[in-house]
Amino acid sequence: MKKALLILFAFVLCSFTTSYSQEDHDLSELDSSVPDLFSFHEVVYPLWHTAYPNKDYKLFKELLPDVKEGAEKIYKVKMTGILRDKEDEWNKGVEKLHASVDAFDKACEANDEPAMLTTAEKLHTNFEMLVRIVKPLTKEVDEFHKVLYMIYHHYGPNKNNEELNKAIDDLMKRADEMKNAALPKWSEEKKEKFTKAAGKVYDSTKELKAVKDSNADAKQIETAIDKLHTDYMNLESVFD
Repeated sequence: MKKALLILFAFVLCSFTTSYSQEDHDLSELDSSVPDLFSFHEVVYPLWHTAYPNKDYKLFKELLPDVKEGAEKIYKVKMTGILRDKEDEWNKGVEKLHASVDAFDKACEANDEPAMLTTAEKLHTNFEMLVRIVKPLTKEVDEFHKVLYMIYHHYGPNKNNEELNKAIDDLMKRADEMKNAALPKWSEEKKEKFTKAAGKVYDSTKELKAVKDSNADAKQIETAIDKLHTDYMNLESVFD
């Protein structure tokens, strides 16, 4: 009995690990974490939650070296894998963070207390915006993007029709889930725009599946993928 259970467990485990046949390096490309950005939160937290509300100018100055060191690491971050689609937005956000860190540095060096407060606030805001760029808006949006990424950057260009067909079918399910996703509280004011953009993504996903199911040629499928990718990027831009 015990041996039979072990065999069954091995079979289930094997089935699970092969059910989604992305290679290990492909799975790593779907990681949207930016370690240096989230490490920077360790200095931003006391800056914003302790020094700022308490007007602790001494603490501002004590945190300055860590702010500059952490920011320098962020400036060097390159968007790879699934984050490549966000490279332009990321670079613009980094420029804003860079400017606010420089301003905070000058305020601390000049011992300008009002400027320390305003620049610390701006620094915190620009950090939060970078987090929002790389952090998935909702789980449903993230899951949709992971599948679309493989279609757009791997299966389509590499003519991997077997994986492409399976991914397109999966994407239809993800599109339905995304269309009905609940937004976080901070973005509720953009719900109408999100709903409209998500509806377009859903429609273009449906069109892609119809093209695939009709046994259309590679060019028609490529055109449908490009249209879907554009609609998805427009969805993300709702929160720029």
